[in-house]
Amino acid sequence: MRYLFGAVLLNLMAFTVLAQEAEAEKTTPPLPTHCVHGYSGIFTTPTAYLANPAEKGEIFGKPSVSISGAYMKHKDYQSIAVTENLFGPIELGYAMERIGLGDWPHDVKEAGLPDIEKNEVYVHNFNLRYNIIPEGGLDADWMPAITLGSHFKWNDGLSTINRNLNGACDSIGADHTYGTEFTAVASKTIQGVLPNPFIVSAGVRNSDAIHTGLLGFAGERATTFEGNFVYFLTDKLLFAVEYRQKSDLVDQCETGGKHLIKAENDWTDICLAYIVDSHLTVAGGWANFGNVLNHRESNVWALQLKYEF
Repeated sequence: MRYLFGAVLLNLMAFTVLAQEAEAEKTTPPLPTHCVHGYSGIFTTPTAYLANPAEKGEIFGKPSVSISGAYMKHKDYQSIAVTENLFGPIELGYAMERIGLGDWPHDVKEAGLPDIEKNEVYVHNFNLRYNIIPEGGLDADWMPAITLGSHFKWNDGLSTINRNLNGACDSIGADHTYGTEFTAVASKTIQGVLPNPFIVSAGVRNSDAIHTGLLGFAGERATTFEGNFVYFLTDKLLFAVEYRQKSDLVDQCETGGKHLIKAENDWTDICLAYIVDSHLTVAGGWANFGNVLNHRESNVWALQLKYEF
């Protein structure tokens, strides 16, 4: 599977070079980056701004694609995402996420439970977002951009694990393989306060996802807060900070001397994004994801390449 993502990355980079030679430069920078779940934002939280909006009078904007990877101590994670804009205020997005489970299957077996016969899980994300109020809308200069979103998520792998564990996932609350999230986020670009412009985004998420759906869905729902801050160090280099509250809807599981499911923790990260040209953005950062299944992942390094056609 790692070879697949490596091949996709190489093809994306090669296509970027060819596209740059074949096309005239766009007039707008390729911002924002992609949230790994398949919509416009930072790494793990959205912004109200949409990627590559359609020109006035046009139906379709040009698509944006990205590949992201997170390198943890005990597990590994990848995401491939694409977004498409309609009419300007509408964004359609899809992302396929993969998490490698590391030594979790071994710990499950060491705890005296059956072999789960899986070492990776996939989540498919289908997103629809609508920029209901543009920045400065309603004849108010102070008005932030406000975007609402609906996100259907399907976990490919949980049902096999649950079946092999004789329904153990159901018993701790991870009893659904799909769920729908609803998001609302406001973003505002502020100038004149600091030497360079900065963007502040804040939003809420209503969801039943466990570890963003990588561990399935709980059925019961919770509303959480998230936000991000982006500062333009230069016209091409940006610094960002993110915070995402986690709902912790699954029961902890400790058996056979193994702590197999630990409580979820809130996520934080810092990152840098560099605008290579008007099509390509490269972003990298450090994150603290807290507990992920049986280990704490507090030193995570991530990288994303995003290309706008």
